[in-house]
Amino acid sequence: MATVEERHPELFRPVSTESPRGKKRTVPMQVLCLGFPRTGTSSMCAALEKLGIPCWHSTVFMSTNFADIEMWQEAVDRKFFGAGEPVGRDEFDQLLHSYGAVSSDTPAVAFAEELIAAYPEAKVVLVEREVESWHKSYMQGVIANMFDPFVSLVYQLDRFYVHPIGKIHRSVTGGWLDIWNVKDADMKARQKYREHYEMLRRVTPKERLLEFDVADGWGPLCEFLGKDVPEVPFPHLNEKAWLDEKVKIIAVNGLKGLGKKMGLIMGPVAVAGAAWWMYG
Repeated sequence: MATVEERHPELFRPVSTESPRGKKRTVPMQVLCLGFPRTGTSSMCAALEKLGIPCWHSTVFMSTNFADIEMWQEAVDRKFFGAGEPVGRDEFDQLLHSYGAVSSDTPAVAFAEELIAAYPEAKVVLVEREVESWHKSYMQGVIANMFDPFVSLVYQLDRFYVHPIGKIHRSVTGGWLDIWNVKDADMKARQKYREHYEMLRRVTPKERLLEFDVADGWGPLCEFLGKDVPEVPFPHLNEKAWLDEKVKIIAVNGLKGLGKKMGLIMGPVAVAGAAWWMYG
């Protein structure tokens, strides 16, 4: 069985201060998977990687690439909070310079229409779930983690590690979906979900669009992308368990860093509290 480090290697790397600003695209953008969070985005990313296409997913910045978070936050502030001109291909090429695919998730999914316009050469893959099934998963897997009281406390206390990650998720969810708390999500998420898919079908030329069910496996996807079918099963990740564990690791890592700053007395208390919350 894989260790925690093997399941979430990006969360155990040293913090990177290398900025994406000024980076040039090194691979062509081939695929945009722009479905809502909790529609198999990590499974799709794993599948595209198996096909030899380097894929961006929120886990890339939900780790230690803090300069990426800063630039994405700037893009979010510009689009949703009037902090400047809208972003376009120039900014996306910097943020996504080494990726040939995007498997949406936050924050990229909030720029779905802009990405489709910015990369007319890219094909668009749309994975959609039945709305009630999706809503239950979204509430349990995304909203519950985002507004968890313990995570929220660490978000306020740890301004270096947890806060930037939490801020971009909360500002996207608020600015894009007008969801600021659990009650908002329960009331508004279904309609926002429907509107997102309606928009994607409206703005995407039919020849660029594949409506894909991950249960169909490699066949339709490989045919659409012109790729050979791999000799391995199509990846199906347990995304809720994977995401829950990832959020807990981020919170614990944040508390560990905070504990070091708090000194010898309070530091062990913070770490012990984090361990109890994660494993107790």
